[in-house]
Amino acid sequence: MACSAVALSVATVSAVVALTCTSIAFGTDNWYEVRVNPDGNERLASLQEFESDLRYYSRDEGIFRICFPDKRPKGGKFAFLSF
Repeated sequence: MACSAVALSVATVSAVVALTCTSIAFGTDNWYEVRVNPDGNERLASLQEFESDLRYYSRDEGIFRICFPDKRPKGGKFAFLSF
């Protein structure tokens, strides 16, 4: 009887910790940081592509959002970080 109570207690604590970690993960934006050197990329792409394609901009990608710390591409609905 005591063994099942201990197992149930450990499972409950583990579930609470897992739920907390999942909530924190969904709430943060900075999951994946992409830093780009814009000087090297301007030569490789046309000006229109360079201004509108997010591959040429530094960004932080979260599960639901893409944020740009420096400047954002033209067009599209993206979040802009201001510190």
